[in-house]
Amino acid sequence: MAYYIPETWSKIGKLFNYPFIYGRGLDARPGDMGGGAMEINTVPCFESQDENGVTYSKIPQLQFPVDDQDRTLLVQDVTYYSKSALYDSFKAWRDGGPICSGKFDEKGAWRSELKTSTTRYDQAGKKITGVEKVFDNKIYENNIWGLEWFDGKAGDYGLFPRYFRHESDRLVAISASQVPPRTNLLKKEFKHANPGEPFTSPAKGVWTNPGPAAGPFKVKLTDGSLVTYYWYRFIDQPSFQQYDWSETKKAKLQSFVEKIHASWPIDRDYMAPPTMGELVTLDPALLVNPPKGMEVGYVPIVTRQEAATN
Repeated sequence: MAYYIPETWSKIGKLFNYPFIYGRGLDARPGDMGGGAMEINTVPCFESQDENGVTYSKIPQLQFPVDDQDRTLLVQDVTYYSKSALYDSFKAWRDGGPICSGKFDEKGAWRSELKTSTTRYDQAGKKITGVEKVFDNKIYENNIWGLEWFDGKAGDYGLFPRYFRHESDRLVAISASQVPPRTNLLKKEFKHANPGEPFTSPAKGVWTNPGPAAGPFKVKLTDGSLVTYYWYRFIDQPSFQQYDWSETKKAKLQSFVEKIHASWPIDRDYMAPPTMGELVTLDPALLVNPPKGMEVGYVPIVTRQEAATN
């Protein structure tokens, strides 16, 4: 998990002369949460024409898990939190008050009532029709949002339409059996991604000054990548070095982080557990143990990720 340090927005505003973003972080104003969304950045496609000049297109197969009631449950337990849920007690602790447990207080929680409507899909600016015949959005019992499948199921999965016929200003979702053989789309396959160059961090600058306290360490993840990481004292991690903070401010932050590390165990429920179902598990390799003496006040920082060789 990562987030922007509040000062980053001010820095960006100054760099690009864009003062509009000043004071728009969560450190300065509450968040305004609208609807939920599932964003897919770019979807490639093949296009081909039949003997009559009609264009057809094909996209990669998108699939969703479906239960025995033809449902894909995607969003549940949507909860909004005010400052009284955690912020107030956390700030009071920082300012010298009693220890904050880190748990979200229910007095600051509000559970919204979900609403939905049929999603609008498009490809290259043209509206797609027919998807709603395969599945549609639905609010289920207990305020759960998901998909209701009418067609397109294959075993334990629901299949998003992948073939489309182009008609004037729109595209119509069709089945594989409706694709003319002349297009050859059924035989077209999308290439798998090749292992790319390693993601690396600079070998100088803020990554080495003041630098890590221990490392390097390596761990192989279940996705087949090899990660290299170091242990940094919290205040010495690279992201903080771009700011001209006083030694007093840095020492104060380091001291408070050490209190958090010492007081908040990793096996505590900080947010309420789901009302149904189970949380997904993390790759066990992501849970690393600090070297002896660095249990408090130190954090692991990844400096390299590459394809594992074996």
